[in-house]
Amino acid sequence: MRALNFQERLARFTAWAVAAVILLDTLSCHRSRPEALLRLLEAFVRDGLLPDMAWILVAMLTLAGLLWASRCNPGRSDSLRTWAGAVGVFLCTWLLYLASAYFVSMRWNTPKGNVYFPELAAAFLQGRTYLEEAPSSRDLTFFQGRWFVAFPPLASLLMLPQVARGGVEAVNSIKFSIFFGSLNAALVYLILESLRRRKWVQLDARGSLWFAALLGFGTVHWYISLSGQVWYLSQVLTVTCAALAIYLLLETQALWAASLALSMGMLARPNIVLLWFFLLGIYIELKSINRANALQNLLRPLLLSALPLGLATGALLWYNGIRFGNPLDFGYRAMNAGGVLRFDLAAYGQFSPHFLPRNFKIAFLALPRWTPSCKCFAPSEDGMSIFVTTPVLLWLYKARRNTAWVWSAWISSLLLLLPLMLYFNTGSAQFGYRFLMDLILPLLCLLALVPRRRLPAMMRLLILAGILINYFGVAWFSAHLPMPPDSSVFFSQ
Repeated sequence: MRALNFQERLARFTAWAVAAVILLDTLSCHRSRPEALLRLLEAFVRDGLLPDMAWILVAMLTLAGLLWASRCNPGRSDSLRTWAGAVGVFLCTWLLYLASAYFVSMRWNTPKGNVYFPELAAAFLQGRTYLEEAPSSRDLTFFQGRWFVAFPPLASLLMLPQVARGGVEAVNSIKFSIFFGSLNAALVYLILESLRRRKWVQLDARGSLWFAALLGFGTVHWYISLSGQVWYLSQVLTVTCAALAIYLLLETQALWAASLALSMGMLARPNIVLLWFFLLGIYIELKSINRANALQNLLRPLLLSALPLGLATGALLWYNGIRFGNPLDFGYRAMNAGGVLRFDLAAYGQFSPHFLPRNFKIAFLALPRWTPSCKCFAPSEDGMSIFVTTPVLLWLYKARRNTAWVWSAWISSLLLLLPLMLYFNTGSAQFGYRFLMDLILPLLCLLALVPRRRLPAMMRLLILAGILINYFGVAWFSAHLPMPPDSSVFFSQ
């Protein structure tokens, strides 16, 4: 009991210490010029908060209304409080992400040259699939005298209303990314609450908040949500669609609705279709399907769920066909990639076992390395182990239960990991291993199996350690701090 009490005290002290370190380190970065900090604070209020103050007030009023309604309506108290929690998670994450953009990464406007999606949205509105005036040629595909954005177009499709109303300049890609990144944290909270309500996990309500914080701040999701660049926008949106698919299935028990959300994610990163196996396992668990009744209970839902996935696949093939004259050509082989990537693409193709050792090392084994220029350990832009950036994932070895949804979570995670291990790119330039976001949702659901009601103090300590590590990752990635001398530094999706 003493050890437990000590661990609890240590976890609480560490939480305050991490918050204090982040605050003091952020302020110390501006200590040499206090007047600049005041101007930055003014810009944060004027350009960051005031333009969206109406939405902030709406969120705060919604939160207050839900809490008030939960007291007046005891019969629906739990569901109303869950929605209040989700609104609170979204609002807090949004404000902290926005503050991070201004005071840590010090980037709050659309980056110059490496976004492309607003320009592609403008091209769509004019009936084109190519860019007439590309702000840069890096990672674009040159075909028949024109520059094309090889990356799938979901971000551009979501930007269409803004571009139609105010042009390309109306889109702030960082705020766009922050909005969906904050939504992801809220969706994770809702997913965990749904799993809790069904007693699939034994977590308490505070545990759901910890898991939302884990995604938002204890993984590489933090820095990719602040980037606003073409490579990272697609990943943030993929997490949004995948989380929406899982939550819709848990709440509606409609596999076709979940597949519809997942099919939207395919328009950002097509490989996310492999998450469908996790959805299938959840559906089997929800409907108590077994071998005896599988045929009669699964045939129709499987056919209905295949329809939106097939439509998304057909849309991508059609999009490739009108761009490159070949439905199977996504434009990566001719991409204007940098550094070693161009050689690797030409020599081995987009997927090859040749890349397996390198990708496995970066994803699971790579550690910070000594950097003589700053006389400290620093990450490499090639990437770093997921167990360094998100150490609480080490607890996954305890995520064992003989149920359909657990087995499918593991299967889906491994299937999602397989093409990443064979991919020509580790994900760089990056902090950590950003492709982890493709499988983070089933991993978080598995991780939620570990606690027995209250989140163990050691897990909270590891989550806090991940938050601190990713805070410095945001600062390092944004400031381009010194790197180990053997970093290859190549860029692409």
